[in-house]
Amino acid sequence: MPANLPAEAKAKWAKVMEARTPSEKIKALEDFLSSVPKHKGTEKLVSQVRRQIAVLRRQIELEKKKKKGKKSGFFIEKEGDAQIVILGLTKSGKSAFLRRLTNAKAVISDAPFQTKRPIPGMMKYKGIEFQLIEAPAVIEGAASGVGWGLQTLALARNADGLILLMNAQGDLKYQYDVLVGELERARIHIKKPRVLVKVEKRSHGGIIVLGRLRNCTIRDVEKLLKSYRIYHALVRIEGEAELSDIEDSLFENVIYKPVLFIINKIDAIPDRSAVDEFEKFLENQKLAYLEVSVKNGINMNSEVIGRKLFELLDLMRVYTKKPGSRNIAEKPVVVKKGATVLDIAKLIHSQLYKNFKYARVWSPRLKFSPQKVGADFVLEDGDVVEIVAS
Repeated sequence: MPANLPAEAKAKWAKVMEARTPSEKIKALEDFLSSVPKHKGTEKLVSQVRRQIAVLRRQIELEKKKKKGKKSGFFIEKEGDAQIVILGLTKSGKSAFLRRLTNAKAVISDAPFQTKRPIPGMMKYKGIEFQLIEAPAVIEGAASGVGWGLQTLALARNADGLILLMNAQGDLKYQYDVLVGELERARIHIKKPRVLVKVEKRSHGGIIVLGRLRNCTIRDVEKLLKSYRIYHALVRIEGEAELSDIEDSLFENVIYKPVLFIINKIDAIPDRSAVDEFEKFLENQKLAYLEVSVKNGINMNSEVIGRKLFELLDLMRVYTKKPGSRNIAEKPVVVKKGATVLDIAKLIHSQLYKNFKYARVWSPRLKFSPQKVGADFVLEDGDVVEIVAS
């Protein structure tokens, strides 16, 4: 996105990244804008920065309205193995959905906009604990601070995945456009982009790149980041990143969240044509969906919803046992597919990770079980692992 920004603009963007408070960031962003050349190549950048300023001003207004010392109650600490935020327009059935699947005391009402704070509940599926959180209703303008939009979208940004709950009795495409549109304006994408880049600034260690580069070298990356006064950073890449992708990541802060569309009240519609058309649209977009009736219990159980989320998040369960013991832990370690033995060691205890020696793995796919393996051995769902440290 940046189009050959001058050195002055890059230096001023470095000040934006260093700003800590909303007020400091607004001042730094305005200063940055004053140094950006105005032409077609910078239109998108200028528009995005102006929107950032507007959102920050809205944040300051909301903070002023809060009573001194009173917490907003919007932050929900992660519990269980994966946190899923439920988003939807008002009257989509979010509260009833949460109550059906968890022990949450969500209030079900015929009146709109009854949920004013996020409500958590826990759903269990084959040893996995999914923390489901009902968020306040999303409305148009949420990403610009209308209603509880900023706080709700912050919940979505922090989650491991999202459920977008749709009302089959309403205009499904309109609901999609509002929900997905507000997420995208908040730089939350529901379709995995070609490449994801995250630049994590550090205090020492130079520039370290984790992932694949295309048409550029690590030296090119170092030169680029140093032009923005970033001398120490960890660059994480999913996919193959060109130099422009890395530069864009400094401005856009785009993240990807896997999404399950749940179409509620499916048994309350006289004509399926609109639903069929919407589902075809989702299929063309390669987006996951499920039809349910919260009221009458169609597909409303942890087995169906849990399996969908398990597949969507690319999870797997790894069971552990202590050396010398015959007992296998009842609660699995839940990780993303592709995790290695060393990843499991790190999650269990830092000393196992630091002093890792070898591991034994029990698995139906192995010719012999247990099999002695090294740190880089890739595990699969249902494997049992015993880690030996020195």
